[in-house]
Amino acid sequence: MKKLVKAILILLYVSSLLGCQYKDQDSGSGSNQTELDETVNHNKVTKDKNQDTKSESAESDTTDEPVVYKPVSGDNLTVASEFAKDLLNENFLKLKQAYQFDDNMKTAITAEETKKTVLFYNSEYGKMVKIKEAYSLSVGAYQYIMVPIVCTIGNFNYQIAFDGNHNIVGFSYEEYAAKEPLNDNTIPEEVIETEYSFSSDGFVIPGTLTRPREGSLYPVVILVQGFGASDRDESIYENKPFRDIAWDLAKQGIASYRYDKRNYLYSEQVAEDKTATIKEEIINDVVAATKMVEKLEGVDTTGIYILGHSLGGYVIPRIAQKLPDISGYILMAAPAEHIKNYIMDQFNYLAYRDEILTVKEQEDQKKLQKDIDLLDNPKDLPQNKMILGAFKDYWIDLAGYYPMKAAKKIKAPVLVLQGERDYQVTMKQYNKWKDNFADADNWFFHSYAALNHFMMAGAGEPKSEEYRTRKHVDTKVTQDIIQFIKDRNEKDSK
Repeated sequence: MKKLVKAILILLYVSSLLGCQYKDQDSGSGSNQTELDETVNHNKVTKDKNQDTKSESAESDTTDEPVVYKPVSGDNLTVASEFAKDLLNENFLKLKQAYQFDDNMKTAITAEETKKTVLFYNSEYGKMVKIKEAYSLSVGAYQYIMVPIVCTIGNFNYQIAFDGNHNIVGFSYEEYAAKEPLNDNTIPEEVIETEYSFSSDGFVIPGTLTRPREGSLYPVVILVQGFGASDRDESIYENKPFRDIAWDLAKQGIASYRYDKRNYLYSEQVAEDKTATIKEEIINDVVAATKMVEKLEGVDTTGIYILGHSLGGYVIPRIAQKLPDISGYILMAAPAEHIKNYIMDQFNYLAYRDEILTVKEQEDQKKLQKDIDLLDNPKDLPQNKMILGAFKDYWIDLAGYYPMKAAKKIKAPVLVLQGERDYQVTMKQYNKWKDNFADADNWFFHSYAALNHFMMAGAGEPKSEEYRTRKHVDTKVTQDIIQFIKDRNEKDSK
């Protein structure tokens, strides 16, 4: 079987800091965050096949009564499995009628390019032998359903993406991987987890307090996610970086609290609020969560820390203004600049990885640059225009925020952590923090040669594909966090 040629049909923008949607040319791996949370994947078919043996029978129905298919219903797993069957059967009329799509996919599903791609891969893999059990992966606000397909020539997975409203937003062909149970999902014996919720701006936000089984008084780290919708574990495919950190901290006597983001839980309500800023996205919830945690039994109120990842780290100086008595702050893969200053660098890195810039990518590049240019004067934006996933008021608010200036007011200890293989928030951003605060007595810095945006180890050129492989946040990172907290506690006790 020749190398897998990926056909990504996910036609949507995702935020630049989660690392979730990416251009992808490597054999048998990787797409979306990202944090991206952040560019558009495009279909490339580089091989012509004689498709004479294939027919689009559903489209060419010649009966007097037109065929009308009922909507396919059920949970995302059920819908994805049916969608996969119809792709295999080349039932393009049903694909058009029976499924719920977002606006981009409504157009894509009827495009000739999509049909040619489906026909190509059906011919490439041969006749379907078996559809195996579908399984789910979460990436921020998106749910990816993997449907393993066994065929006569070769096997593969359909990856079918759903948004929070159960719309299909795209699909791709992935290297075959049947569902396998993970052996690292069991809470460690040394750890206890308890559910606690808090209220913020009228929204009830659930979360998890993770604490050591032994001991009666413990410091607590509040974990804050980055841009876009995210669950409390900051799940990226099968990886759960915040859960990794929480469990590792608890094993060493330190508790943590992590919670689902407001725009993850209440996506429709949040989307309707065109006046929302980063205060509603992140800051207000951090403040409310911290005040709730301070009241919990067993919490050492003199040892509360806030860890912000990605955009969560970017707004730490603003959070510090609201919570000046916090014991310390941890910036993990945190931008030092406004997103408009580096989002194009991220796009270009991904687009040029194969040294080919397609016509579609050139169009997307121009559109992204146009959007970035508009952010120079956000007050001139139309109230209903969305730029990089946010409306006018969001960008007006950020335009007046200067992290370096605000960070100078922080008196508590600050720890800055950075993966040197992070192509989303690069070493350039880390060095800006370091250049400004390396001489400050309360700032501490660590970078890690092998780690990516989620503080997980990899090798070679950094790429989005590695997010798909189940890994654990590197223990060097959690050990540095633990040491930072212990050093602060020892200093305070003297």
